[in-house]
Amino acid sequence: MGVSILIISGRKPRRSAVQTRELPAKRELPSPGMNASPELRSDKGRTEAEEITPLEARSPGRFSEDERGLSEENHAPQGVAAVIFLAIFLLPLFTNAQGFNKNLYFGMRNNSEVVRLQEFLRDLGYFTYPTSTGNYFTATLNAVKKFQKDNGIPAIGGYFGPQSRTIANRLLSPVEEATSSATKTVKTKTSPYKGKIVISFVSGKSEDPKAEYLILANKTEKEKVIISDWFIEISSGARFTIPKGYELPGFSTLPSDPIALRPGDRATITVGRQEKNADFRQNVCTGYFDEETVYSPTLSHQCPRPDTGRLISLSDQCLRIIDATPTCRLSRPGPYIDSDCSQYLNRSLNYTGCVADYRNRKDFYSQEWLIWMQKNQEFFRNVREHIILRDPQGRVVDEYSY
Repeated sequence: MGVSILIISGRKPRRSAVQTRELPAKRELPSPGMNASPELRSDKGRTEAEEITPLEARSPGRFSEDERGLSEENHAPQGVAAVIFLAIFLLPLFTNAQGFNKNLYFGMRNNSEVVRLQEFLRDLGYFTYPTSTGNYFTATLNAVKKFQKDNGIPAIGGYFGPQSRTIANRLLSPVEEATSSATKTVKTKTSPYKGKIVISFVSGKSEDPKAEYLILANKTEKEKVIISDWFIEISSGARFTIPKGYELPGFSTLPSDPIALRPGDRATITVGRQEKNADFRQNVCTGYFDEETVYSPTLSHQCPRPDTGRLISLSDQCLRIIDATPTCRLSRPGPYIDSDCSQYLNRSLNYTGCVADYRNRKDFYSQEWLIWMQKNQEFFRNVREHIILRDPQGRVVDEYSY
């Protein structure tokens, strides 16, 4: 964003004061695929504060009359100093609202886009260097890598490229800013569900997303609470919105059931992926699901076993097959079985038959929902993390730190 400052003086300016001058062309910086110049490659081990900016490196005697600007006789009135002061300190407020549209990389010097990147990372807690120098060196590189890691972006030498810019711009967009402002407004407000739904446990210190998870629990005695559209927020600002799921999985194509926690229920939310891409409440029959698909966490195997004492009409061979079949597993009969046995095995020893036979039992439904974030990268930080559970209005339901 350009800022024009109009200087109004009571005296007529001299012609030399408004001459147009052409500054020396900026030196082209190397692209990520090019070899850095000896100057850039010699920066290893130097701190950002030790770098000398181009203007500091030049002695005053080397500036031409044009480069120095107005002569002493043509100084602006003192009142203009206030305007310049405001412009200098207000300019970052306007530029920070813009998104990032250029790729940034290690070795860049005295760059205004790098200054904005450093301020952006500072606001998120990644960049802790005392000043924003505009130099993309070690401190900035490490901050970018942490930002990328927390947002599931492959870190390629700390290169702040298209994927990183997309995430950053989303956080800086007007919608996100409005959401952020609303979140800050309600940050001290608590949800009416506080104390009712709690983060009871977090496993976030693994680098394997399938081993990262948290558990939400309903601590009420009588109240059922819908948690779909609530969101989990971590220290980097990244969020996961709890989706809808399947109260009774396996009988519809779209997850249309709000995830509701009844008293004593819990929801285990795993960071990693799940092949079937389905979130569901477990029941006594869902153990059949992992016969051909691996689930993490593992499913419970509580499928009721058939009472062979009530199946006296079946042959002894068939009864032996039923007794030998593991819980929540399809039967593997030999090729020579009678038709009555085949019919029973195909009807009852599978998920559909199990639901048909036992759905009306009081203990049919489990007290656990299984939800997956479907991420390939870890979500939580490994050493220290602060997690906030918010309701759809952004109000704090619970917080958890480790």
